[in-house]
Amino acid sequence: IGVDGFQNIRCDPSQLSTICRAKPPPTQNFDLEAIEQFEQDLLKSTDDDQDEEESTLLLETDEISDNVITVTVNEENHNKRIDAAIPKLVPDLSRSSTGTLLSDNHVQVVHTNGKSEIITRKSFKVEQGMMLQIEFPKDEKPEEILAQNLQLDILYEDEHLIVLNKADDMVVHPAVGHWDGTVVNALAYYLANDSPYGSGEFVGEDGSVRSENADGIAIEGTDGESISFRPGIVHRLDKGTTGVLIVAKTRATLAALSEAFKERNVRKKYLAITVGNPGKHVTIDKPIGRHPVYRQRMRVVPDPHKRNSGGFAPKDRMLAGELPAGARNALSHVDTISFDGKLSLVQVRIETGRKHQIRVHLQDRRTPVYGDDVYGLEVWNKRLSKVHKINRPLLHAYTLEIKHPITGELMNFRAPLPADMQKIIRTIWPQAPAEAPELFQEEVNKAQSDASK
Repeated sequence: IGVDGFQNIRCDPSQLSTICRAKPPPTQNFDLEAIEQFEQDLLKSTDDDQDEEESTLLLETDEISDNVITVTVNEENHNKRIDAAIPKLVPDLSRSSTGTLLSDNHVQVVHTNGKSEIITRKSFKVEQGMMLQIEFPKDEKPEEILAQNLQLDILYEDEHLIVLNKADDMVVHPAVGHWDGTVVNALAYYLANDSPYGSGEFVGEDGSVRSENADGIAIEGTDGESISFRPGIVHRLDKGTTGVLIVAKTRATLAALSEAFKERNVRKKYLAITVGNPGKHVTIDKPIGRHPVYRQRMRVVPDPHKRNSGGFAPKDRMLAGELPAGARNALSHVDTISFDGKLSLVQVRIETGRKHQIRVHLQDRRTPVYGDDVYGLEVWNKRLSKVHKINRPLLHAYTLEIKHPITGELMNFRAPLPADMQKIIRTIWPQAPAEAPELFQEEVNKAQSDASK
């Protein structure tokens, strides 16, 4: 490999007498140039095999129907058990839910030779290039939300709204693979049975919640996904993300909050641990769209004003319709607080609320969120799991500032850092408890309380 980063390759002398120069293969599984090249390869088809090619595109890039999705096994998941690989490829599915789908004959494997078979064994090893067709039973969707007595960390509540510190490993609202155990399930029980401010308009006295309530209100962070079971929900945090979540209790509040998010009148700050240093006072203004191959993922859409790795003029790609539909503007402001040479504590302020926005933007900067099993680095994630027993992206919605939708009062909510992030922050920044005590306020308060007893 030369100093210019290109690899010298000696060609067949009978064909050429010169030295060919080519870029070495990508070393990371999220290499954007490799993705762009793959898109071009998919689009190159001849008239003779057009029907076959269109079929392949459908299988690899599109959801076949409302209740069947298809994903392709990548290098990262090669030779893994199928019940471990599917949750990596479909982040919204848990391992237990995957096991149920397998035992109920709802997972079909299409081998690289074109043969297909239904897989029921959880221990079945998948291979790179295999396509997995996952069917979700149509009758699985319940008619009502189940009220469940689950623990909630309530930061604030009145008769109009409730603000929570969402726990990790908790989905916000019911959806395929997660019909119970969500924030909405917990709120249905709490508001009907324990709230001193009343249950609001979405929850009955018996804890019942109808799916048609709040239809027509967009949820920030879903990018147009169809979601019925969402009473009072106006924004979403990913399953592994902790922190501030605001929920409406009345239709008037829901409409006002939805408008505030739409008009960007909400200030949100996140704290994240990243692998590498994204830099000081960095603005990332890059559109985000659905990944062309792995449809459950998002990605930064290539800049239409720059050439891609193959020298293909991107504006010509746009005219040809290659730019993925649904790409939306996304704006993040990133500021590294502390960096120890390997890991960083980072503050992120987002002005838009795209699905997986922070995780995708930080991945694109080559400084992914530590522990992110979708957009992160596998070797680092394994270290986090083995050494610290942490198995989630270290991302926390720290503060949310908004005017009260009814009174107009400016309100600022802060969710204390979870213990796992405090632990890692101490390794990055040993002086943090003294120099940034606000990050450890809950710990300080507990110590003072214990001392006074």
